Amino acid sequence: MVEKGRLTVRQLAALMFLCTIGEQILVFPAMITSFAHEDAWLSALLGVAGGMGILFIFLVTYKLHPKLNLIENALRTFGPWIGALFSCFYLFYFLIGTSTFIREIGDFMSTQILRESPLWFVHLLFVCSLVWGLICGLECIARSAELLLPLIVFFLLILTVCLLPHVKLDNIQPVLAQGIAAPFRGFIAVLTYPYCELCIFMMLFPYAKKEPHLEKDILLAGLIGGLMLTLTLTICLLVMGPFMTQHHWFASFQLSQKINIGNFLQRIEAFMASVWIIAVFFKSILFFYSFILGVSNLFRLSSYRKLILPAALLILAMSILVAPDEVFYLKVIIPYWIDWDLTCGIALPVLLILVHKLKSRVSKLERYNR
Repeated sequence: MVEKGRLTVRQLAALMFLCTIGEQILVFPAMITSFAHEDAWLSALLGVAGGMGILFIFLVTYKLHPKLNLIENALRTFGPWIGALFSCFYLFYFLIGTSTFIREIGDFMSTQILRESPLWFVHLLFVCSLVWGLICGLECIARSAELLLPLIVFFLLILTVCLLPHVKLDNIQPVLAQGIAAPFRGFIAVLTYPYCELCIFMMLFPYAKKEPHLEKDILLAGLIGGLMLTLTLTICLLVMGPFMTQHHWFASFQLSQKINIGNFLQRIEAFMASVWIIAVFFKSILFFYSFILGVSNLFRLSSYRKLILPAALLILAMSILVAPDEVFYLKVIIPYWIDWDLTCGIALPVLLILVHKLKSRVSKLERYNR
């Protein structure tokens, strides 16, 4: 086995929570509001419920071969040729996903905090941190997630509580003013971004200790993560209104600048930025890890560690090339990314399950006929 590390269920649940909020803690409000406007909170609630179904699909896929990750499972189910094509599709998805998350970090830091710093330098620093994490290993990554999780939850709750005096219920009224089409589009977006991208956990499930409450904890972590995103989105709508939320790409960061309690507790947006960077770090490193681990499985290498540095250089270059500017990312990449996420998060896992069930039934019939 290429990966010899082992995760506890609690560590796996912590990683699930952090990857659910991931980069979405800043961009989720603007993205969903652009689809559903003042009904975005309703889309988020429905999307969280639908996301539980997606996580259930991932768990069913994992149970087909509990000792194999997604790439090994595909090679076993589809055979060496079709399985290799199936695997390459996911590996390219992991590669582009990692590069895109790094680009989001770079755009945020270079436009909001480190405005004089070159984009490539911000990317380089972040990639170096990812490389160091991968060198330390999967267990070290999981322990770090377990340690930092309470800090992230604390700051998100602080953001919510401190903004309660600025809440205006008129900002989310009237409900369903534009019919159900807009909330439905927002519902699809919620399914796509927080939940379909969690398909990377099909690469991690085999390395978790087999405990009876694994499924329950995974679903609970995904549920709580989705509810935290919904809470952040709702606060943005109630304080800023749908128009301002939609047109501020980093809406929750802008929201944190409004906190001012007694002219003492204020200017905490840097703390919110640190929360987002930590969450994006764990999501990026798991995509990075899934990419190099999948390549090792596909080519039957003895270890993935030799691929860390070459893959880091490739990802660093791709993070610059993935989009010429932020406008291109918003207008061109995001609409197509929804289809890509739905394919990787729903269509292909369901296909894998159906093919496995069909092969099992055929083999049973053959044994019966003998």
